[in-house]
Amino acid sequence: MPQVLKDDVRERILVSALQVFAAHGYIGATMTAIAEGAGLGTASLYRYYASKGELFDAVVTPALAERFEALLEQRVRALAQVALSDASRPVDDHGEEMLRFWVENRLAVVVLLDRAEGTAYAHYGERFVEQLVSASLAQIRATHPGVRVSTTARFVLTRIFENTRRMLAAILEEHESERALREAIEGFWSYQIPGLRGFAAWVHGQS
Repeated sequence: MPQVLKDDVRERILVSALQVFAAHGYIGATMTAIAEGAGLGTASLYRYYASKGELFDAVVTPALAERFEALLEQRVRALAQVALSDASRPVDDHGEEMLRFWVENRLAVVVLLDRAEGTAYAHYGERFVEQLVSASLAQIRATHPGVRVSTTARFVLTRIFENTRRMLAAILEEHESERALREAIEGFWSYQIPGLRGFAAWVHGQS
């Protein structure tokens, strides 16, 4: 007689898997912990997913990762312009679109930014930082033509955005409600954007 797999049980498994992957990372996550979170025995979990890798692929899909990367690309370009230029005309920073994606995929984004070691997305957080650095440097050069960006300046900017990556992951992990998430992110940007302006002025002064 064929196995009967229930949709509600599968949904509980996926919810638990995201929670465990976000809390412990892929390497630290266990099928036992995921089963416990779903209210199942480990043997029952294996009836639905044959391995931890298969389960990870079910909750962090290529489509989700690609969507995040596309949103990130337009967001960081706009954010660099907002933070580093003195343009008076309004700029669509795509913040609302990104926030909506984060709200809908909160724990998956935590995993991509900071907990994906051991998976195909192990370097996702690194690429996130590289995008922020590249967009910021491009805007600094556009705002201050002829400016020289030293190795030291690039090092400092990279570390700034490493902190950004970890901070965003921590905010997303900690805040479940949209209101709290929005407040925390707005608070972080209120600190980050003036800091980037100060950094750009410092780079210009070093040239």
